[in-house]
Amino acid sequence: MGQKQEKYDAVVLGSGIGGLCSAALLANKGYKTLVVEKLPIIGGRCSTLKYKGFKIPTGVVAVPMSGVLRSIFDDVGANFDVSPITVPPKYLIDKRIIDEPSDGQPLSILSRFCSDEKEVSMLKRGIEKAGTWNAPSNETTLLDFLHQYTGNKNIISYFNNKCDIFFTVGAHEVSAREYFLSHTGSLKDFQPIGFANQGSISLMKALKKAIEAKQGRVLTQCRAKKILVRNGIAEGVVVEGKNGETTILATAVISNTGPKKTVALAGKEHFDRGYLKQVRNMMPSLQMWVTTISDRPLFDVPFLFTLKTRRLLTFLSASLISTGLAPEGKYVHYSISGPATQTGPWNLKNEVNLHIQDLKDNLPDFNKYGEILHVGCYWGELPTYSNTPIAGFNNIPQKTPVENLYNVGDGVAKEGGFSCGSPGCALTARIVVEDIENRFKPGQLF
Repeated sequence: MGQKQEKYDAVVLGSGIGGLCSAALLANKGYKTLVVEKLPIIGGRCSTLKYKGFKIPTGVVAVPMSGVLRSIFDDVGANFDVSPITVPPKYLIDKRIIDEPSDGQPLSILSRFCSDEKEVSMLKRGIEKAGTWNAPSNETTLLDFLHQYTGNKNIISYFNNKCDIFFTVGAHEVSAREYFLSHTGSLKDFQPIGFANQGSISLMKALKKAIEAKQGRVLTQCRAKKILVRNGIAEGVVVEGKNGETTILATAVISNTGPKKTVALAGKEHFDRGYLKQVRNMMPSLQMWVTTISDRPLFDVPFLFTLKTRRLLTFLSASLISTGLAPEGKYVHYSISGPATQTGPWNLKNEVNLHIQDLKDNLPDFNKYGEILHVGCYWGELPTYSNTPIAGFNNIPQKTPVENLYNVGDGVAKEGGFSCGSPGCALTARIVVEDIENRFKPGQLF
């Protein structure tokens, strides 16, 4: 008996934010769409594990309340069950708590970290020029850019914290150009933000429901084995699921598996040497997440940014906002850290110990009432980002050299701007779907 065969307008490999947003948009526009996911659960880095009644994130915790991600949910009619964070964040530096300025302007915070207003004024002018006139060279690190205006360790620690949180790489390594372009692009979508009331996976389930409501399909435990390419054009994929192998013929193939995996599935012989070099030079990034539980809040606001620590970047008291993340009468807290450098090598046990020591040194109530529930180190096949924006890195576009084969997610970017976090991944989905719409109509394969 021959191999089973099915036909779709589009097949999506992977059920992360980029993949499910792409599929939901396509299904909503009448395209027959299939999503295949190798894992038993959907969501990728935007998913949730349940343990002892607590919800543990696989990456995404805070999500934007507006912008491209929210607009996709609205467009496809998916439930966006997120509670907004209405309390301003606080900063912890040298055992001192600093409040966020009341005007909400990012540059206003600089005065809180430096008493020399002349120095702050010079730095503000430099930042405004970089944002409105011309971003610095991609070969320049943000730290090199900052050193033109300031040597203040407190100010530099503030920027280092922001870079590590949003880009997973410190100011001494991140591309200054990508920092400023992203702040005028995808990072604008990070305000205001909130916590998904039932964990990030609830948002992915809402997208899945929207896909299936439009006769699309989402299959878990279904692994893509090969992307079919003939004469430089993608024609579908071979997948392996619970019932064996199936050939999926499709006009468009969208990969949310990362460019490296996409090349491996299609075969490098179908890609030009320049593209292969770009993909080969991609550098995945590492972040560590520690989930702490307690019977009382360990800090009085949802967001605490920690500066000048060994590793700890931020402490999120999520159940102050979303009570569904913990059992009744209990609290769950998520803390994030990154290594001193993303170029490695690392001793993961040592990295985790430094993170925990920072918790002990900076949060007195952690020592009294906190209990560590889970430690996650995200790298390798499930990195925080597939293509870390270190100085000199290359943006990889959504379109591949193979016609009708696209990438979405954090490994690819809008030209001139790093696809940062959930809004960046959603943006890649929006761009790819718009291109597909312009190129063929639903049912064209048939």
